[in-house]
Amino acid sequence: MSGRGWNVLRCSACNTCHGHRGTGNSCPHCGQKMGKNPTVVCTVQSAADLRIEVALANTPEELRDSLRKRLVKNEQLFQSDDQVSFTGLPQILQRAADEDGVFTVKQLQPVLQKSGQSLDVQDLIDIAESQGLLVRLDTNRWQVLE
Repeated sequence: MSGRGWNVLRCSACNTCHGHRGTGNSCPHCGQKMGKNPTVVCTVQSAADLRIEVALANTPEELRDSLRKRLVKNEQLFQSDDQVSFTGLPQILQRAADEDGVFTVKQLQPVLQKSGQSLDVQDLIDIAESQGLLVRLDTNRWQVLE
């Protein structure tokens, strides 16, 4: 993929879609290797579009049109007036994560403080989840999707 866009990838093992800037190494849902030529469902240019396209790709085809209308209509719920720069935030998440891309708040806190960002840890996690950068594994564990 060229540019700074996002790919919506479909795992051949579990048939679930997820977002990634490239082609990824393994599926964040089942853990299987993505292989050399993963199925690219579509490519989008923004994290907001990625959120919508991943949701649609994981929805039965007969419900997609209705869901798309609702997601686009409610997009303002996910937009913020905050002027926070997200350049480097994916790298902060990666630095906090272990070799499987998993982290906890306790692991993220010192990395975020060291980065000089003024965001609260939970605010960062909430933003990253809404932008499709993370998936919540349980109450206090997340996996980086990038």
